[in-house]
Amino acid sequence: MADQQTTQASLINAVNTYYELQILQDFDKKAVWYSNAPYKKPIPQGSGNIIQFTRYNKINPLFSDDSDEFSSTQSYLSAQVITANLHERSSYVQISRTVSLTAIGDALEQASRKAQDQAVKSLDVMIRNDIGMAVADVANASSVNMNNLAIDGGTLNSTGTTAKVWSHDKSADGDRFPMYHNKTRVQQSASVTSLAGSAMTIKTIQHGVSVLNGKDVPPCRDGYFKLITNPTTAYQLTTSSGFKGWFSPTSSERALENPAEVGVVANVRIMTSNLAYSFKLSGDTLATSSGHLNCSLLFGDEAYGTAMIAGESGEKGFNFYLKQSGLESTNDPASKIKQAAWSILGVGKVLNKSAGLWILTTEFQG
Repeated sequence: MADQQTTQASLINAVNTYYELQILQDFDKKAVWYSNAPYKKPIPQGSGNIIQFTRYNKINPLFSDDSDEFSSTQSYLSAQVITANLHERSSYVQISRTVSLTAIGDALEQASRKAQDQAVKSLDVMIRNDIGMAVADVANASSVNMNNLAIDGGTLNSTGTTAKVWSHDKSADGDRFPMYHNKTRVQQSASVTSLAGSAMTIKTIQHGVSVLNGKDVPPCRDGYFKLITNPTTAYQLTTSSGFKGWFSPTSSERALENPAEVGVVANVRIMTSNLAYSFKLSGDTLATSSGHLNCSLLFGDEAYGTAMIAGESGEKGFNFYLKQSGLESTNDPASKIKQAAWSILGVGKVLNKSAGLWILTTEFQG
């Protein structure tokens, strides 16, 4: 069967390019976990499904003067190569010709926007879980599957008296960011029943920064540490007396660089994400009441890296496809199908486990 669209191929490509560019522009505004990654690596073409991150080790300061005017101390720059396997995730929305004709508004345009939102959130979930943590009723870390959490529609349960906290999984041993609750480091496999109620406060963030400073972790390239947290946790912070005292109501507020940004506290740029970890707990999982355990990531430079969804050299980790009406396939002989589809190739990877930490806070159900 002849393809009726061959003479309009350039038009189809132009439409695809338009939508793809629009979606890529929105990734930086909407994808919090991806956009705030301290390190981004292009996907080399023809290199297989493994990407390599290069982490350069810091050079220590000098403590002695030059012995004479012609001498100088040689310093050595060393690097560590960290590899990660790329994921591919894709989806499509299919619309019949009848719906496209009779729907109020442009159904294909709406499908493209919904597919865009799905792509952004899918990328953020992918990166969050690649570097993430879990609260689950499992006996050991080897049973933890970060991509099968109950909060993402999976089967890993986070309720009951056996619920424990895990940062990453056993297969990624050594890639775990440490966890802190009430300014105390929490051990891997700590029981949730041992965590008392604790809301996010200025002091909690300050303590996290002091931990990073104690490990000589530099801030991100913009000069700030970053915190990705759940909107509820941000609400706890911004309504606390400490936050009210931190900002002067008479001072002019600076322009926020991202719609998800709350502000800067203790040299920490606070970002909110609905995809930040918030584990719903029930039963006797907390000392005083059921509620949520919210887990916020505080990090500095080179804490984690991501694969770039679009590279300066033309590498493409993201593609958008739009199928217009027409006999583009023998599977659609009556030209009834329209589709909006996307595909992402990406990964997240912990590069320096000392450069980040999880802050665990609680939210009780009233």
